[in-house]
Amino acid sequence: MENAELYVSSNGLQRRDALMVLRGALPAMNWEPEGEKILDIGCGSGDVTRNLLLPLLPTVDQVVGVDVSHDMVTFASKNFEHNSLSFKQLDIARIIQPRQIFPEGFTKIFSFYCLHWIPDQEQCLTNVLQLLQPGGEALLVFLAQHPLFTMYERMAEKPRWAEYMKDVSNFVPRYQYKADPAADFANTATEIGFEVLECKAPQLFYVFENINYLINAIKAVNPFLPRIPKNDHDAFVKDCLQVLADMNTPQQDGRTFAHYNLMVAHLTRPE
Repeated sequence: MENAELYVSSNGLQRRDALMVLRGALPAMNWEPEGEKILDIGCGSGDVTRNLLLPLLPTVDQVVGVDVSHDMVTFASKNFEHNSLSFKQLDIARIIQPRQIFPEGFTKIFSFYCLHWIPDQEQCLTNVLQLLQPGGEALLVFLAQHPLFTMYERMAEKPRWAEYMKDVSNFVPRYQYKADPAADFANTATEIGFEVLECKAPQLFYVFENINYLINAIKAVNPFLPRIPKNDHDAFVKDCLQVLADMNTPQQDGRTFAHYNLMVAHLTRPE
């Protein structure tokens, strides 16, 4: 997940879902006439922050995008900075006392397609809560359940790839096999101290129009490829495709249909 150029050209699913959620959620949020300070957690290559989030904000004073990846932040800073938008490297799951980095905190926090990569949901949510000003709101959007993660688990069982995927469980969302992932996440958020305004995990689907787009999408978000020798990358991806086929992933006329559940949580920090 370090190839920003590949990600920005292959994140059609992420862009579609971010836009869909933003259009529905932004009108339901409380907005001040001025002075809104916005944080985007897991900004990645920066294109969603700059091209989708920023233009849709009703009012904004400052937007900061943060990501754990130095390469992603460097790419975002080079290609998507704006007079009210900046990018910074930050690991939301590991930072201690985040207000030392952002003393004023934020009035709104967004995150798109990031939190499913974080095993320690409690620490992550604790940091989000601390970064929110009292009365501030968070909109967190991430994968609750997706066949991609089942594919990872099955790939890790293959002798050829097992040594590179020993920690595969760290890359499977804790809600992947939950009967009611939204209820589980809402309970965790409530225990941390949030008020849950809405939390749902609807089933969606996305169509990869051809095999090349599917291959690029797999490569763009794959946490294991950087560990594998480059001359084995093609074989690894080929095995990924075979596993997806063995899982009866729907395909028709060269198109691949991905069915998944998307977590959408609208939270607030009590006054």
